[in-house]
Amino acid sequence: MRALYCYVIAQFQVFVPLYYLIHAILLTFSSSANAKKWEVELATLKSNNLRLTAALQESTANVDEWKRQLHQYREEVARARHYAGKGGDANEVEQLRQRVAQLEAELAQKNEELAQITKSKKSEQDAEAKLAQSQLELALAAQDGQRQVLQALNDQLARQLEELSTIHREINTALQT
Repeated sequence: MRALYCYVIAQFQVFVPLYYLIHAILLTFSSSANAKKWEVELATLKSNNLRLTAALQESTANVDEWKRQLHQYREEVARARHYAGKGGDANEVEQLRQRVAQLEAELAQKNEELAQITKSKKSEQDAEAKLAQSQLELALAAQDGQRQVLQALNDQLARQLEELSTIHREINTALQT
């Protein structure tokens, strides 16, 4: 009987690692908070992307308006040239030419600004997308690592439970004899 008692005490050490194993499993569930954090970050990036897209659409609308104005001014110049061809005031025609040249310069400047804005918005969006992608990949890799740890812990728990079951059967056998 004393030998059985010593065997049970020696086998009691199984319960100490088992406690730590269960504690480790519970700690790994806190990683879901990290996943939530990455989801919030991704939502923020999507929001910023929508905001930048809206700004780009507004800039495009401004360019369309400038093109419409240029078209109107060109029609005005054409009418003035037609009028000048019929003997109109040379001073007025010169003023109209200067105004058209000024408006064309403004349009060129606005087109250049739009190109710069579009380029910067695109590079901003690309950078944010790359950052979000890399953060997502890191989160997925961390989650995969945690899944592997959980699987290893689960396997260890199964082995220890099997050992405990074996000990239980041996004790029952010893008690019945």
